[in-house]
Amino acid sequence: MQQLDITVVDLTVIGFYFTVIFAKGFQIARRTHDANDLFLAGRRLGWFPIGLSLFASNISSTTLIGLAGAAYTWGIAVANYE
Repeated sequence: MQQLDITVVDLTVIGFYFTVIFAKGFQIARRTHDANDLFLAGRRLGWFPIGLSLFASNISSTTLIGLAGAAYTWGIAVANYE
């Protein structure tokens, strides 16, 4: 088993990353007041970002891997489902 050597530079990069992520999270948390802000973006989004969100939720790595396996088993016509 290899020994993992973590240097000061590695810890600095990890610490910087977590600091930026926490700062962005707190910044967004201050603008979130109720469930509409959290789940519906305050009802400010247009049709295009909502459509992209639905598409990204539907087409995931599981779908792509599953369709490739199904196409191998039953033929390429399975892809017509998507």
